Amino acid sequence: MFYTSIINEFNVKLERLEVSYETELKKAAAGIRIASWALDALKEQIVGKGFVSLQEEISFFRTVKCVPMKYLIHFTEIRSCELRMPKSDVKAKLAFLDKQIEKVNQFFGRHTEFLLYMEQGYSHFDEYYFTRKNLHNNPVVKSYPYYKDSIFNTSHDEIWARIKGLAMYANYLRKKKEQLTSKLQKSGFDKLKWTGSYAAFVELVYGLQAIGYLNQGNHNIKLIMEVLGEVLQVPKGNHSRTYNELKSRKSSRIKFFEEVGEKLLDKMDNEDGLND
Repeated sequence: MFYTSIINEFNVKLERLEVSYETELKKAAAGIRIASWALDALKEQIVGKGFVSLQEEISFFRTVKCVPMKYLIHFTEIRSCELRMPKSDVKAKLAFLDKQIEKVNQFFGRHTEFLLYMEQGYSHFDEYYFTRKNLHNNPVVKSYPYYKDSIFNTSHDEIWARIKGLAMYANYLRKKKEQLTSKLQKSGFDKLKWTGSYAAFVELVYGLQAIGYLNQGNHNIKLIMEVLGEVLQVPKGNHSRTYNELKSRKSSRIKFFEEVGEKLLDKMDNEDGLND
């Protein structure tokens, strides 16, 4: 077949790719280039030679084109994920990955019937799904790109490649989540949880910032709130408004520090036997 040498060369380049790049972002960019090259080469052959039979056309769009196409989709999704993922907060990264997994599941949910057709090895709709003559006669919801090249696309070949590519992407997301979860567990962040009130936490942070015990007081309140809040798993709140409420208290405005002082003194007295 005319496409055999192209697919073989693509697979060789793909194997080299796996060991050639240190970061996922660089690897994804290179993978996109390789997959795009293979698709361009396949299209050039189709334009020049065409197909000898309807069955050869079906076979190409069902089993051949999806090989580089699924990797193009896979690497494109990884590149987008790596560029958009939060840069510091581990929990924010995990939340972002969960949204990506939800997006993948939603896509699968929209194409359950076609997925079942392919996984069961059915072929009775192949002429409808995988030949170009029915490209514009299918009511399927269109995916990107919205304009399909009538020479190189059928109504479902991209959907099939996207299913396979997103399945690979889902595996990448799972491994990414496992790595981040392991990192979070090793750091001990998940073992500490603030069980006091949000007002008490705000008082603690503002007190630490005021006394200058964190980087000589050079960091702003927002950063301290975010870092300590992540470590201690404190629910999000409006720290500025809470601080203003502390200042307007009719009773003690530093209730937390006073209670801490009293509890610490009691602990010391009890350990020294002074409260017997």
